[in-house]
Amino acid sequence: MKKYLAIFSVLFTVILSSCSNDDIPVSRRSTITFKVNPATVVDNLYELSAGDLTSLSAGSVLNVCLYIYDESGHLVDQDVQTFNAYTNMMTTSIDLEAGLYTVVAISYVSSSVEYWGFSGMDDLNTLKITDNGYIGGKSKILGMTIKQIGTEKDKTIVIDIHNAGAVAAVAIINWNRYSDVESYGLAGKQSCDYISLKPFYGSTVGDYCIEYSIKSKSEYGFYKVKYDYNPNITRASSYFFTFPMKNAAMKFFAETTDGSIHYLGANMVDDIKLGDSYLIGYDVTSEETKWYNMTPSRSSSNADSPLVEFVKSDKPQAVYDYETGTITIR
Repeated sequence: MKKYLAIFSVLFTVILSSCSNDDIPVSRRSTITFKVNPATVVDNLYELSAGDLTSLSAGSVLNVCLYIYDESGHLVDQDVQTFNAYTNMMTTSIDLEAGLYTVVAISYVSSSVEYWGFSGMDDLNTLKITDNGYIGGKSKILGMTIKQIGTEKDKTIVIDIHNAGAVAAVAIINWNRYSDVESYGLAGKQSCDYISLKPFYGSTVGDYCIEYSIKSKSEYGFYKVKYDYNPNITRASSYFFTFPMKNAAMKFFAETTDGSIHYLGANMVDDIKLGDSYLIGYDVTSEETKWYNMTPSRSSSNADSPLVEFVKSDKPQAVYDYETGTITIR
């Protein structure tokens, strides 16, 4: 009899233990493979020469960053990889508990100069990307995409990083007119300040959008591009990145050997739209100013313009590399 009581006691303990274990929550984790494509930051932009924007300047690297935040906005995981061109794909696998997450993918270029400052990245509500205030040419291009994902099972997620602003090609042509010029350039009344994130009004938790902060001055106090004058050539060109903005005001200028600034050509005021691509030019000899939207969906009427034809010609020009401080004649 005692033998049977002992057996029943063991069975009863096992049953109780089994029931108790059923009440313990089991953490379910999934492996999410991210494929992050930075080429989409620049692949729809106007180029002065084919391949200008997909390649990097000497001594520069492309940083591709992935930040993953939970429903409360807290950072739970991250990865950063570096590449030598925009044509490389970032691949990373991360184990995440089942749930909803906000993924922020960012691309930016690093060199001897850091064009962007990053702070508060451990929380979506404090994330901030600040313009450090340098002229950067094509190396200042910033990419950013925000995506909400669920992690109920193992899967692969492809993220195309989009341009976080707009990019303009700038050309100053026929500049051998004045003998006392030291430099030419383009300046604006507005400039990038910083990017932060904010929740969509009335949206579900974790649904964020980009908010842009712009600095403004009453005069043309922000340099977009600046070229040292070289009398042995006739023109110079480069690029600049900017946040989207309403009524962006810009004007070309010449700095003379005595240090004074002289503004050139027409006052330019127009909207700069997210993801668009522009060609802005000034002909020193004819005093003509041009501003074209070269985004493929909007640029058909500009394709045969004299300025477009001129900057695409084989005439030598100075191409400025702001990272190394060098000028290439091509």
